[in-house]
Amino acid sequence: MELKKEILRKIVPSADEQRRIDKAVDDLIQTTKEIAESRNLSFKSLLVGSIAKGTHLTDPDIDLFLKFPTDVPVEEIGRIDKEIGREILEKPEERYAEHAYISGVWQGLRTDLVPCYDILSGRGKISAVDRTPFHTKYVQEYLRAHQKNEVRIFKQFLRGIGAYGAEAKIQGFSGYLCEIMILKFGGFDRVIAAAAKWKAQVRLQLDEEASRSFDEPFVFVDPVDPSRNVASPISIEKLDLFIRACRAYNKKPSLRFFFPKIRKAISDSALTKEISSFPGTVLLELPGLDVVDDVLWPQLRKTGVSVFEIFEREGFRPKKLTLDSDAGKNLIIVTCAVSDLPDRYVHIGPPKGSPEAENFLNKWRRRGISEPVLKKGRWQVEVERKERALKDVLLKQFSAIRLGKGFRQIKKPKISSGKDLMLKKYRKALTMHFDERMPWER
Repeated sequence: MELKKEILRKIVPSADEQRRIDKAVDDLIQTTKEIAESRNLSFKSLLVGSIAKGTHLTDPDIDLFLKFPTDVPVEEIGRIDKEIGREILEKPEERYAEHAYISGVWQGLRTDLVPCYDILSGRGKISAVDRTPFHTKYVQEYLRAHQKNEVRIFKQFLRGIGAYGAEAKIQGFSGYLCEIMILKFGGFDRVIAAAAKWKAQVRLQLDEEASRSFDEPFVFVDPVDPSRNVASPISIEKLDLFIRACRAYNKKPSLRFFFPKIRKAISDSALTKEISSFPGTVLLELPGLDVVDDVLWPQLRKTGVSVFEIFEREGFRPKKLTLDSDAGKNLIIVTCAVSDLPDRYVHIGPPKGSPEAENFLNKWRRRGISEPVLKKGRWQVEVERKERALKDVLLKQFSAIRLGKGFRQIKKPKISSGKDLMLKKYRKALTMHFDERMPWER
């Protein structure tokens, strides 16, 4: 109980902070209402998200939806929203969910101004944006007053371990998922106790059965729309992290799960030791992209996974992949068990008697290190390997990488290994890569 009190003292807005938040929300709603009336626009302003549900932490985001009649074209609601957002918000920035919207700052608080349709139900052929008001209404109706702080504690736990946020960069738990998990289990401690026993596949629901099957490792059926999995953004890595954290917390609760120590940059001597211990570490530097994180990270992740798979296919036995985006650059780091391949390899050919067999034999006779031989019904030949080092193989195979759209213009990548990894601009990413400790273990 004392631990919870200490956490809440740090994460619940003070009375003065709450008054500032309430004033900002009221002023924003009034401002958008006046704009609608003065310009004869048909939208209604609706506060959604954590502030509307009373589950917000300190310094929360304002989520204000502009609800339009369904007969207004989607292009028009996006145009109106962007026009108003750019007019009233500081530092406006265009983003895109299923409708384009504007994100910016209002009275010091990060604010999303989002257009949606004023629909009758959270089910059917609608967008996730249009469904959000029904999520807010559901939580407002069913979440009890004492459970709001339980949600806050759960959110901070996830934030502390690095699993809070459904955006593409995090691939973790959304605020709405946190709220319905508290509804499901009753409180934070019960969530932790239950999750500590989870295995690879997790299936949860509140009132209704799912109206279709789901393939994701973690499924929580949306009580507002049973055809939707609220947990679909969560990656298998973040689910594993969450389960591991719950098991550790169950054994020894600590504030470090909620407020971990900041990871210190790895020292020169320690980094030198890591590079020496793991010579199969290579870093691919890609240029920065002028896009929001939700556009960037799927592209960066796709590229990184493809690099990992190429190393796997070539026989380097990759063990770890780290992605980072910072200061106008994107980094992919892979550590492999093998740093240099043997100078020869066995090239497996077609089966004996197949249409391709004759072409294979004509190509490789007197060209390989040995003549083609038949083993287990297939032709094979021993061939000299020209590129053996990680860096050289990646350069040769670069055209085979499934590059994210924004990186496809790259012709000659910047690849570093060995002593080149000591550059200061790589230090933060390499610290993350080599530091095997969990956040609560720092």
